Parts: sequence; C-alpha cells; structure tokens
Amino acid sequence: MTTIRSRAVQFPVPRPSPALMAALGVVNRSCMLRWRFRVTTIDFPRADRERVARVTKRDTAAFLAPNHPEFGLDWMIDKELSTMFAPRMAAWAAHDIIAGAPWFWLRNNLVSHRGGAAAIDYSVEWALRGNVVLLHPEGSVHWTSGHVHPLFPGIADMALETARRSAGGAARPVFIAPIVWRLHYTRDVTAGIHRDMAVIERALGLRSGNGSGIAERFQLLQEEVLALRMARFGFDRSAVARLHFFARQSAFRRCLLDDLLCRHQGERGCSIERTLLRLSKASLDREDRARLAEVNRLGGFSEAVYDKPALTQEEIGESLKRLRAALVRDGFGYALHNALPRPYGPRIAHVRALEPIRIDAERASGDSESRIRYRDELLTRTRGVMQRRLDALGRELAAVTERFRHRNPFYRGPCPDL
Repeated sequence: MTTIRSRAVQFPVPRPSPALMAALGVVNRSCMLRWRFRVTTIDFPRADRERVARVTKRDTAAFLAPNHPEFGLDWMIDKELSTMFAPRMAAWAAHDIIAGAPWFWLRNNLVSHRGGAAAIDYSVEWALRGNVVLLHPEGSVHWTSGHVHPLFPGIADMALETARRSAGGAARPVFIAPIVWRLHYTRDVTAGIHRDMAVIERALGLRSGNGSGIAERFQLLQEEVLALRMARFGFDRSAVARLHFFARQSAFRRCLLDDLLCRHQGERGCSIERTLLRLSKASLDREDRARLAEVNRLGGFSEAVYDKPALTQEEIGESLKRLRAALVRDGFGYALHNALPRPYGPRIAHVRALEPIRIDAERASGDSESRIRYRDELLTRTRGVMQRRLDALGRELAAVTERFRHRNPFYRGPCPDL
C-alpha cells in the first residue's frame, strides 16, 4: 500500500479502479439500497439532478457536501450520487473504515480523514483534474435527520485552495454543491421500534418496558440509560435530581467535558464539535477516550432538536439507532448491525440538491486573514441553505410522517391535541 507521510500522519493514497467502482455502483443499487437498507424509492427530482450535473462536468471542480443523518446508508447514497454523476468521485471516509479493508476501499477512491495535508492535497489535485470530491462537512454521523450540525472547515478550505490554484493557470469554476436527504417509512413500524428497545434493554441490563406504549417505553429507556451512564462515570445524580431530563443530561455532559479540558489543558473551539475534535487528537488513556465518547453521545438526543410536542417514528427510530451504535457493541451480531443498521420497514429516500455555491477565485487568493473570513462565510452560507432545505423537506413530508407520530414525553411546552 502506497503511503505519504505528512505531519506524522500516514496517508494511504487512493488507487481508484474505474471497473471496480462501476461494478460496486450496480451492486449498491440493486442489493444494498433495496435489500439491506430497504429503500424502495429514491425521490430525486429532475431540477435537483440538473443542479448537480451542471457542476460535475470535466471543466469544473466540484465538492459535494451532503448532510450526514445515518450511518451505513450514508455511503450508499454517496455511491448512488457517484454512479449518477461522477464515476471517479473521491469520497472522504473515517480512517478506521479504510484500514479495515485498504485494498478494497483505496480502489474505491476513499480518502482517509486522518490524512492531514496529504489528503487535502490529493483532493485538491483530483478536483483540479475535473473530478469530483465528496465529504460530509458535519463530520461524524449524528443520527439527526432534520438538523444540520455545525460544519467543519475542511470542505471550504479545499474549495478555496482549488480556486486559488486554478486562478494561476487554466482557470476552471470551483463549486461547493450542498445536498440534503431525508427518509420516511411507508407504513407503521411500531413493532420494529419495540423490538429495538427490547434489544437495548436486554443488552444493557435495564428494566423492560414491555407492555407500555411507544412514548412511555421510550421515556423509560432514555431515563434508565442516563442513570446508568451517570453511575458509570461517577456523576452525583442527586445534585440534578430535580431538573428536567434535558437539563440533567446537559449538566452531566458539561461535567465530563470540563473535566477533560481541565486535565488535558484543552481549549474550547467555536463549537462543541470542534472542541471534541481537538480533544480526540490529544493523548488520552482508555478511560478518557470513553469519557470523550460519552460527551459525544450525550449531544445526540438534545433539547435543541427534540424538544417539541410530538416525535415521528423516524425520530424515535434514529434515536434508538444512535443508542445502539454507541452502547450496544459487544458481539458479532451487534457489530454487524451497527455497521449496516437494519431499518424497521420499507422507506423512501428524498434527495434534494441546492443551488451550487461558486467560489470567488479573487477572494480565495487573498491574504490569510481575508481567506479565513471568506471560509467562515462559506460555511455559514452552506449550513444555512442546507438547514432551510431540510426544514422545507420536513414540511413537505409532514402529511406522511405525522400519521405515525407519538406524544413526546420530554416536551415541556403547551400540549396541543395529538
């Protein structure tokens, strides 16, 4: 395996195989999407497909920026985009995934997210040759289908560098192309949700909520998990016993994070995601790695996303998959499920492409300070348009998803008729 060493990081250089990439696209569409992930239909309107097609031509440089709501299916949707628009597309992925089968993944043009400057340079050069680069600017999967988390700067940095280099020669337009997707079940999946809650209860040794309704069982499960994790890390529950669930969870998270920052002399970033990224690069022992993972997990079922009168079955389902991925991991069966999470029933995937954002080559070629300002503008703009389109998509699907909604036991506001 060819590698480039950059800043003490070993970068496994992709060696794309067009034949393998094309074959995998066929397998993905006919087998993985439809069988494992039960996507019966991909709703991708013509106007949205044309937006992507305009910027994935050989005379452009494009960085595709999809949201990141679900693990496993994320790569399948990415692969479908590649098959449709850019068969040679480079895609960023977690280093651990690539390391698990390097021969296979490097020939599918996956770029290690730990590759440092070498990975960035590979991506920029790939884009300058008229190819497409895809990366999820939210970073890791958050399992929040309706919410776009703060974006990491990598996609904007690479787009700016591509535009700067292109301006010096045969200039080509450079774009960030935001894409969002969302799924809904085509029928009531209550039975599957109960089965998943039973799996989590048994695996973690929690009280069974069998016989309860969805809302009551989901509330009991979340409460039991929070108490279990507080005990695991020695947090005094009595100090927050009178607080609402979200407040107790937030206090626990803040305590763990403050402890890590204090002992490892860490600095807070502009978002908690950036702070966690900085801590992940520190020399942490096994116990502190567990604390860091818990801080990350506690940000999933958050008040900002889930404090509303009702939850759809999709929102409850994603919360359960998040719990399983974080806490139910021992054993081959659980590991397989977490790698390729099995949904509760047939689904429709709704994909929408936003208007591509063209990079201003002159601003991209400015001094360091002005480039940073421009980068931050691009990130704010990209996240904003993605969130607005996701919100609009949620409203479009409400007639379908609200048929199977459930009372939200964690909501604290006025309770409308459900």
